[in-house]
Amino acid sequence: MLFVTPNARQTPKPPAPSSTTHGAALVFETLTAAESRVRLRAEEETLLRVIDGILRLTIAGREQLLGIGDEAIVPAGAPHALASACDQTRVVMGFRPARGR
Repeated sequence: MLFVTPNARQTPKPPAPSSTTHGAALVFETLTAAESRVRLRAEEETLLRVIDGILRLTIAGREQLLGIGDEAIVPAGAPHALASACDQTRVVMGFRPARGR
């Protein structure tokens, strides 16, 4: 299942999970340096993979820079912020129900 967001000004909302995806969904998002807001997915883990640019990921006040091909997993319930550390960064995000929830 795939959902494409044309720019970071729109909040990505994956389609409703189905039995064929086991509750997982993918979202492609283009981020800018100016955009950085706190995100929270209470019931889902988030897998981030940078496909272009440099991603600034902040979780619990700890900032990391991720480059092309780098991945990170954000645990369910962890507030986090995403922003580009360059002009634009493209990220694919996968969401799946948290284990044990």
